Amino acid sequence: MKQLALLCLALLLCACASKAPSPGVPQGEDGKTLAERWQAYSTAGLGEEAPYRLQLSLRFGEEGNTRRVTALLWGNGARELRLDVMAGVGTVVAKILEDGDHFLVYAPLENKAYFHQGATSPLLKVGVPVPFGLARLTALLTGHYAAAFGDAYTDAELLSDGVAQFTLGDKPGGRLSLDAAGLPVAWRENAPNGWRMEIAYDDATPPLPRRLTLNHASGKRAILLVKERENLASPFTQEQMRLTLPEGAPLLPLSQYRAPKS
Repeated sequence: MKQLALLCLALLLCACASKAPSPGVPQGEDGKTLAERWQAYSTAGLGEEAPYRLQLSLRFGEEGNTRRVTALLWGNGARELRLDVMAGVGTVVAKILEDGDHFLVYAPLENKAYFHQGATSPLLKVGVPVPFGLARLTALLTGHYAAAFGDAYTDAELLSDGVAQFTLGDKPGGRLSLDAAGLPVAWRENAPNGWRMEIAYDDATPPLPRRLTLNHASGKRAILLVKERENLASPFTQEQMRLTLPEGAPLLPLSQYRAPKS
């Protein structure tokens, strides 16, 4: 009986150790600070699942050649998400549904629908300037940071300016910088010529992302602004979350989609 109890204790300790940081993480006071930052980051937004609606403004392109769209993003949680993208004076150019790995776009001006299925959603193709899917973008904008960037890291360091920098162990990977409150303030891809993102916050309690600024080594740039947030008392209905295609609209692969110019 005693041996069984010791075995159970050993298994419990192994399970706890499985999430321990790698030997590359500093010890002592720096290690304690890094652990506290990661704890604040990884627990942000836990247990909070409420219907929401966000009004967004997006500008993207290259130096001297950018275009602007607005967007309305809504959902009841992290799974099924809806996004309408508008150009000009409120003209809807794309209606988007993301449900897990399923990604559907309807372009009203063309009366064509486009689909994509897979672990990544190419939002850049439809005017949403982020290098990952709609679910991760929504998680970031609603303060569920571990759902956006992952809940594991392989090494970390405390920089001279007090920012804690972590090498992420899960998708999307890359390097994540956390401020003194454990809020993500910057992220960059692992690729040396990949995307870099800076995150600015509003004055809410707790603060939530207000502005995402993205730059790519190729010269591509993007700015996403959260213009308005709504937390709703009642969830959206199935009809409000559904993306119904008009009869006769062709269904094409997303690779054929071309975002209209504003």
